[in-house]
Amino acid sequence: MKPIVSVIIPAYNASKTIDKCLDSVLSQTIGNVEVIVINDNSTDDTLEKINKYKNKIVLINNKKNLGPAASRNKGLDKATGTYIGFVDSDDYINPRMYEEMVKYMSDDVDLVCCGRFNVTKSGMSPVIHNANETEAYKLSVTSNYITDKLFKSKIIKDNKIKFPGLYKYGEDFYFQALYRYYANQMRIIPEPYYYYLTDSEGSITNNYDENIIKIIDVLQEVVDFYKSKSDYIKFEKELTIACAGFYVRRTREFKYYDDMDLQKRFVRKFLDFFKKNFKHYIHKVNGFKTKFYRPYRCSYLLMLLYIKIVHNFK
Repeated sequence: MKPIVSVIIPAYNASKTIDKCLDSVLSQTIGNVEVIVINDNSTDDTLEKINKYKNKIVLINNKKNLGPAASRNKGLDKATGTYIGFVDSDDYINPRMYEEMVKYMSDDVDLVCCGRFNVTKSGMSPVIHNANETEAYKLSVTSNYITDKLFKSKIIKDNKIKFPGLYKYGEDFYFQALYRYYANQMRIIPEPYYYYLTDSEGSITNNYDENIIKIIDVLQEVVDFYKSKSDYIKFEKELTIACAGFYVRRTREFKYYDDMDLQKRFVRKFLDFFKKNFKHYIHKVNGFKTKFYRPYRCSYLLMLLYIKIVHNFK
């Protein structure tokens, strides 16, 4: 019998969390779930723990470490389900997650998104999206994650949508941005069914290095894809807001990290990216998710001052 949902889980050195992750996916109430685990050449005992589930999962062993994007692509090649879901190996999900999401899929609905809990050592907080939005191209009304979403396998395969294997950050956004170009309607479930561990070692907020700048390269590839389409104007506003989100969220984190030179280069390259691609970016960036307009965000000199100030008050 063909699986209803194929769940793809890349795992690298996930020994501390993989059991809870797999138990939650294998406990799905919908039944008939194909679980594809990609061991990305782990150096701890992740594989040993995964092997305990070998009769219940499809296991792919990478001969070398490829990263989550290339590993997920391997999972997509193997998947046979009608729908595709993604779970990270340090997270876990509600047992009803995929049963509830599948209910909303139809001939017209190609994307379903649920809420999530951000889980930290001190507790958890829900993140709920606006359930009134139904147009799949509205990138800015849901998260940039793929893990709180359900996709149609046919759309992925018919349009040869893959993750950009060269990148460490932003690959989630790339995949769903391309998918959403081809998708029709989406449905948003307000209930938080996904548990995202923000304190985990794999979280972007705990990995701040040269690769952070490559987010801009990922965004440029997405923008170039949309610009190649005759109906680009339909998506320009949403792309501007989504890109503004990447910029603002990363700059808000500057106070947690010491590499001021990296931060300066990040700001310079991002502002050049905005100028190159969007005519009306300043208002979207300066006003992104803030009560008060932030005119310094689009000024390189003022951002240098901002960087100095946040570091002086650390």
